[in-house]
Formats: sequence, C-alpha cells, structure tokens
Amino acid sequence: MWSIEFDPSTRLMTLRLVHQVTAPQMRALSRAHSSALAATGGEPFKVLGDLRGLTPLDIESASLFTELRRAAASLPGFLRRAVLTDSPTVAMQQRRSVYEEAGSRERELITLDEGEARAFLARD
Repeated sequence: MWSIEFDPSTRLMTLRLVHQVTAPQMRALSRAHSSALAATGGEPFKVLGDLRGLTPLDIESASLFTELRRAAASLPGFLRRAVLTDSPTVAMQQRRSVYEEAGSRERELITLDEGEARAFLARD
C-alpha cells in the first residue's frame, strides 16, 4: 500500500509505503509520483520517504523505486531526501541502491530515527 502527497506550503513531498508493495502497485505509484513532481512547478522541494512498516521490496519493485528516486533527484528544484524506516533490512536495501549510484550523502539520508529525518529535511 502506498500514498503520496505534496504540500506546497512546506515544499515537502511525502511518499508513504507500508506492508508489501508489488511491482504493479509501484508502477501506479510511479504515475502518481510524476504528477506530484509536476506539482512542484520547478520550485525547490524536499522528499520524505516514509517506509515504516514496509517489507523489503522484490527486485522489480526495488528497481522501480530507484527510478522514482532518480526522477526526483534529476530535477533542478530537488534539494534533499530523507528515507525513514523501522527495518534495518529495508534501510540496507535503500542504502545499497543510493550508494551504488554514488548518491550524495549531503542530499540523501536513510535513517531509523524520525527526529534525524526531520532535522535533515529542515536544513536550508
């Protein structure tokens, strides 16, 4: 199950994924994500990926989620992303995909600590 929302007042896009997200569900999320990215209007934005309660993604779903991350990061308005999870396995899966692509640790945080995620996103 997933949800996505963009708050124009805070310029924060929140993706919430819980339980098991299959490849067809991830493709539907991808379409909604494209609309949410368009809603940023090219202005600066940040992303919170709330993956608390998510089981590890299968290979196809993980690949699709990586594409979502790349799409957001490729936009000039992208500032940073925090991924919040309560699973060390999901955190490891996310770190692997970010760091294998030489993702910037200044723009990407993967954490089990909500306070750390919020503080990271609050930075200017």
